[in-house]
Amino acid sequence: MKKKIFIFSTYLIFSLFFSSCNNDFDQWGYVNFYIDPESTEYYNLNYGNRGWEYFEGGNRGVVVFRKNYSEFIAFERSCTASDCNGRLEVDSTNNVLLICPVCNSKFIYYDGSPLSGSKAKRCLYSYCTYYDSQYLYVNNCN
Repeated sequence: MKKKIFIFSTYLIFSLFFSSCNNDFDQWGYVNFYIDPESTEYYNLNYGNRGWEYFEGGNRGVVVFRKNYSEFIAFERSCTASDCNGRLEVDSTNNVLLICPVCNSKFIYYDGSPLSGSKAKRCLYSYCTYYDSQYLYVNNCN
């Protein structure tokens, strides 16, 4: 019995040790809000496909893109490059890209994947969206 307890406790200690890795890439926060995307308050979302707006929440903010009339996508504005604390911004000349002003990483708005040549190698953290034809709900995915 003592041998089983020893083996179990050794396994537990090692599993805790190896599972406590530094998680610098998972820089997201709590998000739970809803908006009326057709409101004049969110003019950029009504601009058509690729319309976008910034919102408070998450770690460094949330950016919401309109893919088409009824489909939206939301991303955390934290850069996923290691050792980078940049806040992503939508490219003013080409609104299909998100750019990190700190490390110059670039991400495609459609799925959050980094462009080749970027310092970031991981996709952006995306939040769940649900549009019921009146309100757009944005929250953490479970």
